Amino acid sequence: MKPKYTDRQNDYESLEKQLLSLFHSGVYISSYDIVTIGKKIGYKLPLKERDILLRRVIGDAKKDAKLKELLEHFGLLIEKRAKKYRALGDEHPHAREVISSWIHKAKSTNLLLKREMMKVDDEHRNS
Repeated sequence: MKPKYTDRQNDYESLEKQLLSLFHSGVYISSYDIVTIGKKIGYKLPLKERDILLRRVIGDAKKDAKLKELLEHFGLLIEKRAKKYRALGDEHPHAREVISSWIHKAKSTNLLLKREMMKVDDEHRNS
């Protein structure tokens, strides 16, 4: 049985939910994207289900004090996708309304990532 979000208790549950949900984040983050980002910060991850990968890479990054770096890479990915959305909106004005909602959600997700990075910085200063 696949674990539900409510079955897990961790500090980053809402962040995981945001990143895994196209509805909430405005972008689809694939297993390949997670593996690629993990590789950029030094982790070799097997290609598995997105929720398992994300939970693992966040847990490992937190344990290894690489969480801020991980969040920065997710932010860069989201910004890159939002930039592509803007180009699509320019090319397809009839779809601009839908595309603008994706861009808005991507911006909101990036703000969430930045808040999480600030929390990480605060934790490091206080420890």
